[in-house]
Amino acid sequence: MWRDLNELAAREISAAYTSTRKKREVQKAVDEFNEAFGQLFKPPAPGNPNPEYLLDHARPILEDFGHNLEIDLRFWGVELKDNTIVGNRVSLTLKYARQDIPTPHLFLNEARLSAIAISIYLGMIKRHPQGKKFKILFLDDIFIGLDISNRLPLLEILDTHFSEYQIFITTYDKPWYEFVRAKLGQNWRTIEFYAQEMRQGYEIPMIDDEADFLTKARKHYNASDYKASAVYARSAFESALMKYCTEKGKKLPYKARRKDYSTEDFWRAMKNEVPEPTRSNIENFRFLIYNPLSHYDPESSPIKSELLLAIKEVENLRAVLDEIA
Repeated sequence: MWRDLNELAAREISAAYTSTRKKREVQKAVDEFNEAFGQLFKPPAPGNPNPEYLLDHARPILEDFGHNLEIDLRFWGVELKDNTIVGNRVSLTLKYARQDIPTPHLFLNEARLSAIAISIYLGMIKRHPQGKKFKILFLDDIFIGLDISNRLPLLEILDTHFSEYQIFITTYDKPWYEFVRAKLGQNWRTIEFYAQEMRQGYEIPMIDDEADFLTKARKHYNASDYKASAVYARSAFESALMKYCTEKGKKLPYKARRKDYSTEDFWRAMKNEVPEPTRSNIENFRFLIYNPLSHYDPESSPIKSELLLAIKEVENLRAVLDEIA
C-alpha cells in the first residue's frame, strides 16, 4: 500500500490523468493507508477489540527483558503536500520506573535501545497472522549490543513466546556460541561454519555439525589421532563440570580473572557429590590420560584401551550429573 501510494503521488498529470483525478485517487490511497497502518497503533477499547494492536504483543516481550521500561507508539498519519507524501513516522514515548523520559536518545544505552527494537520486531512477528504449519524465525547476530544480562532473557523470550517456531540464530562470537551451547536444551542443534581455503585460491564452507566434544573425541579416536581425541575428551569433562557447578551454584575460590580458574577448582567444588566408582575412575583418568596427552611429550605413549575407557567414563559422568542435577 505504501509503494502504491508513492507511485500515485509521483504520477505525472496529463490530459488523460487530470489534477482533480490525481488528487482524488491520492487522497483515497492516503486514507486507506492511514486506516490500515494505523490499526497497529490503535489500542483496543471496551466492545471494540483490535487484534492488530502491536503493543499487545511487544510489551510482554519488553517486560521479559526486565528493564522496567514502558513504551507507547503513535502514528499521526501521512498526508500529501506539494506532491510529496509527508508524516511517514512513528513516534515513541518512554517511561522508566513509571517516570516520563523526555529525551530517550540521551537516557537509553545501547542494550536498552536494542531491547526496545527487538521487542517491536518480535512483536510484529507475533502479531502477523500466519496460517502456516511450519514457522521459521531467523536471527542474524541479534545479540550484538546486548550484554549477558540481556542475552539470557532473550533466549528465554524465544523459548517462551516462539515455541512453535523453528529458530535459527547465527553469530560470529565464538565465546558466546560456546556459552549458549552449554545452556541450550535438547530441542536445539549447534553447527559451526568455517571458511576453508582451497589451492585454487577461493574459499568453500566447511560445516562442522558434530559440536559435541565426546562425538569429536570418538571420531579422532577411530582415526587413531589419540592426542586430539584426549583433548576433546578433556574438553567434554571440563564442560560437564562447569555446567554442573553453574546450575548448582557451587562456590569457588575468588580469582580476579576467568582464565585463572583451573579444572581442579571446579572438580574440587563438586567431586564429593559424584558417586563411586565414577569419582575414582575420573581421578585416575585425569592424570593418566587427559593431562599427559594434552601436552607435548615425545616419551609418552598413549594406551588405546585406556583412552577409550576414559572417553566412556566422561560419558558416564555426564549421565550421572544429569541424574543428580
